[in-house]
Order: sequence, then structure tokens, then C-alpha cells
Amino acid sequence: MTWFKYYRSSAEHHLRSKPLIWIYWLHCLESAAWKTHDVFWDQQEFCLEQGSFITSMQRDSTKNGISIAAVRYARKVLTKCDMIEVTTTNKGTLIKVNQWKEFQKKQEEESASTPHATNNPTTNEEQTSDKRLTTTEEGKERKEGKRRKRITTAAPEYSEAFEKFWKVYPKHEDKAEAFELYQEIGPSQEKDLLKFAFAYAAEFSRGRKRYAKKAKYILRNAEWFTWMDENKPAPNPEAPREESKPPATGLSSLSAYTMMAKNKCPDIDPKEIRKAFDQGVNISELIEYQKHIAEETTHD
Repeated sequence: MTWFKYYRSSAEHHLRSKPLIWIYWLHCLESAAWKTHDVFWDQQEFCLEQGSFITSMQRDSTKNGISIAAVRYARKVLTKCDMIEVTTTNKGTLIKVNQWKEFQKKQEEESASTPHATNNPTTNEEQTSDKRLTTTEEGKERKEGKRRKRITTAAPEYSEAFEKFWKVYPKHEDKAEAFELYQEIGPSQEKDLLKFAFAYAAEFSRGRKRYAKKAKYILRNAEWFTWMDENKPAPNPEAPREESKPPATGLSSLSAYTMMAKNKCPDIDPKEIRKAFDQGVNISELIEYQKHIAEETTHD
């Protein structure tokens, strides 16, 4: 078991009255590595510095019993107060507690500056400390030449649904943070999110792409849903229905009109047929007129 120092002066800290932030701050102190060591992270060996730890938004939420939104807010406040540094990747989040070495000095370092009044025999505490040191050294010797144990601290891979969303979305920046927000929305909204991505990409295409928001901003606080609601296509107003009436010509197409006219009046000029059709002359009137013209010509 390892330990960390918790000062009485913490009771007067300006964030002490913010329960959720303080819970997360204690979580950072509890999770920070007590010494620098190598871990297996992001498919390779990674040197985890003293005072740092690797985590994810979901893991912190579950462990501390607070919402993901509360975790995000706590990280933001503690970062602004220069208490932690947060580095987000697609394999998880690296958090560093600032000034860890200064506040967590070993007991021996502090007592070294204070001279002892008497040369007392070795106490039980010192014997226990020596035993612990010996055990640690022996453990190191046993591990020599053996393969380092893999520590599974990596966050899950991007989901297939998110990759589809990301491929369509017009701006590809801060993917890891966008993925965390995407996960918060939940799988029930995946289809709607993909529809949003297509609509947003169509709105901010080509020259307008630079004006598109980063996904990590528009996925926050359901802003994407608001955008979809505000940009719905206007419904087409239905044209007033009119009573269906047959065309004035008596036939709906020019070809049928021409065929009927040619059948009754073989010598009729096609130009006359087209002119009569365009003027809306009824086919029967056109035939009667052509017959009348033919009879007058015969009498002459």
C-alpha cells in the first residue's frame, strides 16, 4: 500500500466548498503514480511520471459515482487553477498532478533537515521501513530478465458508428474529445447523429467548411439536435385542388389531336393543326371548320 499527504490547510482551500470538484481532486491524488515507472499504453511502452495517471472519462465517472459532465467540469476547473494538466488521446487521457513532488516529499527527506536529540536504538518503524526496502529490492531482482507485465490502461477503440460519423463530418479536429461526447449521447441516437453529420456537411461544404464548428463543441449540450431542429426543410405547401376538367381541345396531347384531325381531314395542313391546338380549339370544331372550307372550295 502507498500513501499520499493530505494537508490540514486543505480545509481552507477555495475549492473545498465545491463537493464534486473536490471529490475529483482527491481522486487525482489517489490515482497518481507514487513513482516514475514504465507501463504498456497505446501499443507501446510508456514512461508514466510520478504524480501522473492514465484514465478515461467513463472510468472516472464510474469510480467516483459522478456524471461524465461533472468529471469534465471538474477537469476544466482544476486545469484553470493549475492543479492538474490533462492530455487527451484516442487511447485514453493522461492526467498529471502539478507540483506533486513538492507536496509529496518522503518523510525521510523532511526529517533529514531536523537533527535528532539522542542516538536512540533502531525503532520498530525504522525496522519495518528497512524490511520493506529489502523486499522491494528482492522483488526487482526476481523480475530481472523477465518480460514486463502489460498494464491495460488504454481506452476502448473508436466504435464503427463513430468512425462513420467522423468520416462524414466536415471538420476533423480533436477526434478523441469528440468521441467521448459521442459516447455520452448513446447508441440510441447513432442514426440521428449520422443524419446530422450529412446535413451539416452539406451546409458547410467546400469554401464554407472553415466556418463549421468542431465536433467536440457541437456535440456538447445537445447543440447538434438544436441545429437539426432549426434547419429542417420547410414543408411544401399543397396547391389548392381544382376540379379536373378536360382540356379545351378535347384531347390531352398534340399527337392524339393531330391523328384525329388527319383521320377526318387528310388534306389539312399540319401547321393549322398545331396552331389550333395551341389556341385551345376543340378538335370537333377544327374538323367542322375544315369540312366547311373543303365544301366551299368544291363549289367554286
